[in-house]
Amino acid sequence: MILGCYKLIAGVCYPIFKPAFLIKAKLEGPDSLWAGRLGVLPEAIYEGPPPDLWLQAVSVGEVNVAEALVKALDRIAPGFKIFVSSSTPAGFARAQSLLGDRCVVIPFPLDFPQVVRRLAKQLRPRVYASLETELWPNLLHAIKAKGSRMVLLNGRISQRSFPLYKRVKSLTAPVLSCFSKFCAISDIHAQRLEELGAPRDRILITGNAKFEGLLDRPSFKKAEYLKNKLDIKRDVPVWVAGSIRGGEEPLVVKAYSKIRMKHPELVVFLVPRHLEGVERIEAALKNAGFPYQLWSEIEMGKPRRCHIVLVDVIGPLFDLYGLATVAFVGGSLVPKGGQNIMEPAAWGCPVIYGPHTENFDDARVSLDKAEGGIAVVDEEGLVKNLDLLFKNMSLAKEIGKRARKALEEIAQGAASKQAEVILEQFRKSKTIED
Repeated sequence: MILGCYKLIAGVCYPIFKPAFLIKAKLEGPDSLWAGRLGVLPEAIYEGPPPDLWLQAVSVGEVNVAEALVKALDRIAPGFKIFVSSSTPAGFARAQSLLGDRCVVIPFPLDFPQVVRRLAKQLRPRVYASLETELWPNLLHAIKAKGSRMVLLNGRISQRSFPLYKRVKSLTAPVLSCFSKFCAISDIHAQRLEELGAPRDRILITGNAKFEGLLDRPSFKKAEYLKNKLDIKRDVPVWVAGSIRGGEEPLVVKAYSKIRMKHPELVVFLVPRHLEGVERIEAALKNAGFPYQLWSEIEMGKPRRCHIVLVDVIGPLFDLYGLATVAFVGGSLVPKGGQNIMEPAAWGCPVIYGPHTENFDDARVSLDKAEGGIAVVDEEGLVKNLDLLFKNMSLAKEIGKRARKALEEIAQGAASKQAEVILEQFRKSKTIED
C-alpha cells in the first residue's frame, strides 16, 4: 500500500517539478549534474556493451568505499566495465577525481518513474550495487525489471534510523526483496536488515569495506610535502579537528583557547563536515578573537601565517590527518552519530572522539579494545587529553600505532569479499541471460 502510494505520488509529481528541473539543468549546461539527475547523459556513454556493474555511492564517504571496491575488482577481474554514480555535488566531484580515469562517472537519477525507467532501459547493467542503505524503490524496480542482479554492499542500518525504517516496513520489505545479496558490515546490521524484511539466506557478513580502502591511502611523501609547504617544524604539535558538525564549533574553539595557553606553538586545522559549517566556525573564531587563515588562500600560493587554518574546501581532510600529532573526529561531541574515526588511524595517528559514535560503532569497539582511541565527553576532556599527548609525544606515537593495528584487524579484506559477491552475481546474470 505505502509502496504503491510512493510510486503514484512520484509519478504525479514529476511533470509538476520537471520545468524547474529543466531550467536548473539548462543553466548548468548539457553535461551538468542536474541534467544527469534527470537521466540525460552524453550519447558517448551508451556506446559499446552495457556496464558489467553500476555502483551507486551517494556522497564523498561512499565514493571512497567505491574506490576500494574498484581496486579489489581490478585485482580479481581486470577489465570489468564499471559505472559509478553519486547523488551529491561533492560526491560527484570526488568520484570524477578518484575514479574518472577508470570508470564512467554519472549523476545518480532522481527517483521519478519516468526518469529511472528510461535510464534503466538505456544502461542495462549486469549488476547494480548500492553502497550502504540506498533504497530508491522506483529505480530498484526499474533495474530489476531489465534482468539486472542487485547487491547491497557495506550494508548498515544506523541505530538512529532503524526505528524509522521499522515503522515503514511495508515499504522497506518489498524494496529489500529486490536484492539478490546483502553484504552486512556486522552481526548487528545483518540482524537489523533481516528485521526490516531482507531474506536471511541472502545476507552475508563481510565487514566494512570503508576500512579496507583506508589501508593504502596514506601517502607519507605527500604528508612531508605538506609539512614543508605549511612551514611546520618537526617538533611543533599539530591538532587536526576533522568533520566538525553543527554545535561543535564553540566547543572546539573553547578547547583551542585553553590548550594554546599550554602549547602556544600549536598549529590547528579546523575542518567542517560540510562547507556551510565554515561560516559557523568563522563566527566562533571571531567571537573568541582568534586570527585564522583560510585553506583556499594557501592553495592559491599564500604562505601559512596563522596558527589556525580553517579548511573551506572539500578534500584535504584525509591528507591533513597525516600531519597531525593528535586528531579529533567530530560529529561525536553532539548527537550526530560520528564520522569515520578510522581515517586518522590509517596514518597511525591517535584519535579522540566524543560519546556519539553510533554510525561507527564497530570502529569504536576496535579502537577501544586496542587502546588506539580516546573517548571524551566534553571540551574539558578534549583539552586534558590533547595536553597529555602533546607533552608526551612517545605516548602519542604508541597510541597511534595501536590505532593503525586496530584498523588492520577490522579491515579483514572486506572490499575483496564484497568484490567476490559482485562477481558471483555477475556470473549468475550471464547464465540467466544466456
